[in-house]
Formats: sequence, C-alpha cells, structure tokens
Amino acid sequence: MGKSGEGHSGHQEIHAPKKAASSSTGGCIAKGCRHHEARFGFCEEHYEHFKFGLIKRTGEHVPDYEKKFEHWQAFVARKHAHKVA
Repeated sequence: MGKSGEGHSGHQEIHAPKKAASSSTGGCIAKGCRHHEARFGFCEEHYEHFKFGLIKRTGEHVPDYEKKFEHWQAFVARKHAHKVA
C-alpha cells in the first residue's frame, strides 16, 4: 500500500505551481504598484524585474533583492549606453 499523499502508481503526485494572484482590476501584481497589467500580471517595468529575477511570480521581492537590483541598474545603464552610442 502507498503512503498518504501518493498517487495510485506509488509515486508522489506533482502539483502544478500556483498561479500568481491576478488582480481583478487588471492592475500589476507587484507589491505597491498601481499600473495596469501588461504581461503575466505585471506592468512593463515589473515584468522586466520579474524576468531579471528581482521579484517572484507573486510580485514579492526575492531575498537578495538589493544585490540583484544593483546588477539590474548596471545592466540598464549599459543597455542605454549602447543605444545612445
């Protein structure tokens, strides 16, 4: 007999990750943001933060946010410098 929480085949069931709580008003789910949702529940700016690893799918900051934010700022500055040159 299988252990509690196991499926019929004897393997533990794998559940899909929970989706981020989307705003019923169509706003960005990032903490404190009031902009409209553009992609995956985030406004354009917070979607970029999510892609860079600054915030979680739930809109909360990652534990090492300050360090990653400094790297993101440097990335944006380099990106902007290449556009100007």
